Amino acid sequence: MKLVLVLAAALVTAAPGLALPLGDAERAAFRSELRAYLMEHPEVIREALDGAEKRRMARHANADLALIEANSSALFDAPDDWTGGAPDGDVTLVSFVDYRADGSDRALAAARDAAARDSRLRLVVKEAPSPGDEAAERAARFAMAVLRLAGPTAYEAAQARLFAAGATPEAATLDRISADLGMDPAEVRARMAGPEITAKLSETRALAEALDLGPAPAQVMKQTMVRGDVPAVALLRMVEAIRRKK
Repeated sequence: MKLVLVLAAALVTAAPGLALPLGDAERAAFRSELRAYLMEHPEVIREALDGAEKRRMARHANADLALIEANSSALFDAPDDWTGGAPDGDVTLVSFVDYRADGSDRALAAARDAAARDSRLRLVVKEAPSPGDEAAERAARFAMAVLRLAGPTAYEAAQARLFAAGATPEAATLDRISADLGMDPAEVRARMAGPEITAKLSETRALAEALDLGPAPAQVMKQTMVRGDVPAVALLRMVEAIRRKK
């Protein structure tokens, strides 16, 4: 079977001068016979392609693991991120969110649901607005300002309001949310523009780029990286797989 796969790959990829020790007539006959064999046994091609895809995925997974390890401290131990779930959990899930990104609300809800259902799961949330998207950055700055001024409960409430606000959270909308949360809108606006939040956004953006995450949403754990949103049940299965490998 391995010989057939090698010959099939050669047939598929070779230029007219196929590097086999055959004369022109023999080479043409060989190609004809091999084509006939592959027409009768298409599973050979499928097996070759499946094997190549599995090897590609394994290389990609190993690259992700190396990136996670290299950026472990910034991922899991940043002191100024919102942290929930089990404070001393044996597995940490980091959720990257963008209030204007499709699926980000579902991804964060799934992460919170997973943390609520698993008493040993620690959850970290990082604001990751798409670079160049001013409205997304404004929403992220607002959420971070609320967290720093009013704490985690107000932060969670602000997040829900930001997701519900639609595509473009205008300044007036943010002022209204501030007031509804019992906060001074002017104080929130001032904190939004402060250097601490600017530095934190830059730090998270650099981290996402180092991890090659792409746009939010994304979920990261010690041994896995998910680009996009997945349901809580899938996250919980990943958590259990990580525990089994410890």
